[in-house]
Amino acid sequence: MRLDEKMNMTTIKHHLTDALLMGYAAGTLPEAFSLVVATHLSMCDECRAQAASFDAVGGAVLEGGETVSMDAGSLAATLARIQGVTPEAAPKAPHAKARKAGDLPKPLLDYIGGDLDAVRWRPVGMGVRQAILTTAKGATARLLYIPAGT
Repeated sequence: MRLDEKMNMTTIKHHLTDALLMGYAAGTLPEAFSLVVATHLSMCDECRAQAASFDAVGGAVLEGGETVSMDAGSLAATLARIQGVTPEAAPKAPHAKARKAGDLPKPLLDYIGGDLDAVRWRPVGMGVRQAILTTAKGATARLLYIPAGT
């Protein structure tokens, strides 16, 4: 039996805190935390609804905010800064293999470049395995496989 056939990621027993969801909605979380939140939201209706409410609050705050006029040279200065920035590498193309039930959520697929067969698992002990996912700015996120009952 393949690893992805053993995994049952449909039962969510733990939910994200409001602080994490607000940080995600505001775009202030580091990339590794955003990956965790995006992955959880792709699988959890309850947290996805809560995140949508924080998005709505943020939108209302922006709508109700006072408008400020820009300096005359703001657009030109911004465009000059953009032209001076080296573009980041294009994200990896989505894996051609079709997703099957039990495969990883979409946010993780982009980081591993495929399905569970593409994950480079390393043993941690007692049946637990981890894969280290590199994010921007040298940070990492860890994907854990923990067998049931561990």
